[in-house]
Amino acid sequence: MSETKPFSWMHPALEVRDTAGKGRGVFARTNLPKGEKLCVLGGYVIRVAEIEDDLGLQIDENFVLSSGGGSHGHDDYFNHSCEPNAGIKGQIILMAMRDIHAGEEVCFDYAMCLHAALDAPRYELSCQCGATLCRGVITEDDWQLPELQARYNGFFSWYIQEKIDCQRGCR
Repeated sequence: MSETKPFSWMHPALEVRDTAGKGRGVFARTNLPKGEKLCVLGGYVIRVAEIEDDLGLQIDENFVLSSGGGSHGHDDYFNHSCEPNAGIKGQIILMAMRDIHAGEEVCFDYAMCLHAALDAPRYELSCQCGATLCRGVITEDDWQLPELQARYNGFFSWYIQEKIDCQRGCR
């Protein structure tokens, strides 16, 4: 009997468990240092317009990585926070932006990877992160906010980081 392998890799010091009022989330079992690779995300590559649930990582203006059709991988449980402790490196790596303490939920700001897509409905999420800097509503346009561009510089998906860098003067 063969074992089904997950689409992604998650750091062995992380675990999925219930959160207070937000369903499930990913938590650190031990302290993790800034710069630690937390997850290498994977899945089926599909068009953003084809996604059937709110789970997946946008990897391009028109494509998303999705675990597909209701089967959830451990990487589907990384929640949003307007004050994240993790960010995107490259296209599919989630990395610690600061030291993460044992018991702390690992979250990233969805603005780091969300972008408007052709032929897809606008994305809006009512935020429940409870952070001091909470924006209230998360949209596909948040990556354009100057304060987020400054705060998350280097932690956006490569295609968004490239757009930001070009706004600052690319050739």
